[in-house]
Amino acid sequence: MLNASEAVISDTKTEIIEFNSAYRRDIQKVIDSLRTSPDIEAVRRSKQEIKISISGFKQQISAVQREISQLDNALQGLGKSSSDGQADSTSALSELVALKQKKELELAELRLLLMTSEEVIDQLDSYIEREQKENLYYRDIPLWQIISSHEDEEIGTLEKPASVPSNSTGTMLFLALLTAAFLIFSRLQQTRAFITSKITRSNTIYLLTSLLYRRSMLFNGYLGAICVLIIFISLLLPIFSRYHLVVLTALFLFYCTVINLLLETVIPRFIPDTDENLEQIAKQKSGLTLYSFSIISALNIVGSSSLFYHFFQGSVRHSIQSVLLLIWLISLFFLTLYVCKIYIPAYLKQSKLTAIISLLILFCLELFGYRNLVDHIIATIGYTFSILAVSLILYDAVDIIVAVIKISRDKFLDFLDITKVEASRSLNTHKILRIGLKAFIIIGAVVLILTQWGITNADNERLREFFFNGFQISGFTIAPARIVLALLVFVLGWPTIEYIKKIIDREWLQSANISESSQDTFLTLSGYVGFAVLLIIVLGLAGIKLTGLTVIIGALSVGIGFGLQNIVNNFISGLILMFERPIKKGDWIQVGATEGYVKKISIRSTIIQTFDRSDVIVPNSELISNQVTNMMLDDVRGRLRISVGVAYGSDTELVQQLLYDVGRSHEQVITDGSAPEPRVYFQAFGDSSLNFDLLCHLKDIDFKIIVRSALHLAIDKAFREHGIEIPFPQRDIHVKKKQELSSQGTDK
Repeated sequence: MLNASEAVISDTKTEIIEFNSAYRRDIQKVIDSLRTSPDIEAVRRSKQEIKISISGFKQQISAVQREISQLDNALQGLGKSSSDGQADSTSALSELVALKQKKELELAELRLLLMTSEEVIDQLDSYIEREQKENLYYRDIPLWQIISSHEDEEIGTLEKPASVPSNSTGTMLFLALLTAAFLIFSRLQQTRAFITSKITRSNTIYLLTSLLYRRSMLFNGYLGAICVLIIFISLLLPIFSRYHLVVLTALFLFYCTVINLLLETVIPRFIPDTDENLEQIAKQKSGLTLYSFSIISALNIVGSSSLFYHFFQGSVRHSIQSVLLLIWLISLFFLTLYVCKIYIPAYLKQSKLTAIISLLILFCLELFGYRNLVDHIIATIGYTFSILAVSLILYDAVDIIVAVIKISRDKFLDFLDITKVEASRSLNTHKILRIGLKAFIIIGAVVLILTQWGITNADNERLREFFFNGFQISGFTIAPARIVLALLVFVLGWPTIEYIKKIIDREWLQSANISESSQDTFLTLSGYVGFAVLLIIVLGLAGIKLTGLTVIIGALSVGIGFGLQNIVNNFISGLILMFERPIKKGDWIQVGATEGYVKKISIRSTIIQTFDRSDVIVPNSELISNQVTNMMLDDVRGRLRISVGVAYGSDTELVQQLLYDVGRSHEQVITDGSAPEPRVYFQAFGDSSLNFDLLCHLKDIDFKIIVRSALHLAIDKAFREHGIEIPFPQRDIHVKKKQELSSQGTDK
């Protein structure tokens, strides 16, 4: 059997070595191809293929590790059997040992392949970064030589591809859909009224909607037609690519209009919402500045498009692009001055000097042939503005989204005939949701802007890897994306549990033959079970494995042994109160010096509302360990004692009969024989009165104070009618003269 096991390991080793050799040859081909200066896109494709292989290796490593762990458990079980001398156990043990060695060899080879692939990925990233830098800082023919040259072929041979961001169809499609959506919303009266009533005038959603609404129907029709055309071009680009002039014209009109709308929306965004500020903006006469910048920016975008090459080539195209760049720099200068006049008028001169120096540097770089660097900076500025504008619109749209969610929730609850959760008992989930969405938009905008401003492709992937896969701390994997998703589920799940409790209470518990205290107990326990399930789901979404919580649970056990004894004691006491139910919600109880009604029983404490409407929070452990008087434990009936004194000389039999009649006359006094009849006792001869007690049993002890007051009034009325006096305390005072006092002293 041992020879057979060695043969299995040998065959496995041969298969792994063959696969390893073939994969290494493919990897070596990729590395050798870097010496021939391949295209960056080809290197990225090779890198993507290797990343797919890395993902497969990681999955295989995890699977093999699980198999080895299972084999270890099986070997431990068979090790005990083989010690008893059983032959079958020894044979199975040898096979498992051979299989484990096979898996360990496979695991080692997979780790080696993974390590090799990751090293190749680093080499490819270094090559891409190096090539991008060379293209970025590549010096082309100076501008004066291009203008004086008439040979297009000579110019074309000296060009290198620039590493500027390209105008993707996805960006174009997104902007067209967003613009079309706002155009539709601005024409819907209900939507426009809802937007204007829920947000301030400085909100970009309000500004853009109002701006589109104030424009003429002709402009809105033109903008809608352009958006539809851009959507079709984005979706059917291979078909429209044959119509170069149509596509370029549509792109120019679209970008010119969209840039102008964004400028008119974003610039007033951070100005305080006052009439004086709005008048100040109106006085700036911004129409010419904004329109000229929008037109020149649109021309530059169209001029950098590959479709533009079909009309102009060589020195002519370079000359046109340089002239457009110079005009764009001038328009950018005036736009900067316009913005500075609005926000920082005190630093206008410094801003003007800074803008002139920056624009002169860009123009000099273009003049001396650093065209790729200038194109990269200008394109990055444009993309940064677009990202900030769109992110600002999405940021302000969060308020509208949260308002819509809140209104939809209220309508849904009204449809189900469910009352909203009290504000004191529910989390302010809308604020949490609003903060979370805005933070997510800010983080996304920062990442996109960093990507445009020189962050390398490798750094971008590391950032994406960090955001989605996270990092590990003491065996715990912390992924920001998973945490954001877990928080979103928590924010939505918390109020959902409250609403489910409301539905259960209304649809099932109230119709069932269950007491109110039992309903409260069931709802409380079901709420805690729901929160526990929600916590497990949130931890799972956050990537925290429950098996990894053993360390935390161990630390908590130590804390429970020292500092958390009272909390655990109150928790266990709360469970005892809910299941044993010595007190219930609405019971009239007395704990020490506290007397009142049980308002709420929770896991940690119980709230008692006194007769003065004060809420007293009593730990549950005190209700279990101390004496508690419950007036309404098993029976709401109770006895009322009323003590009264009459003057000496009164007819005691008449007094006794009057008290008896008054006791029987009240509707809350039990007279049907289910409890003792009202009784009157002559208790004592007091210092100033003859003392009587009226004892009667009430149907509901909760009305004790009301019944006592009513009986007092009835007794006073009956005594007045029959001339029976209720005396004041009486004292006899004997006054002696001074002579008598002195004579008494002499006698002594």
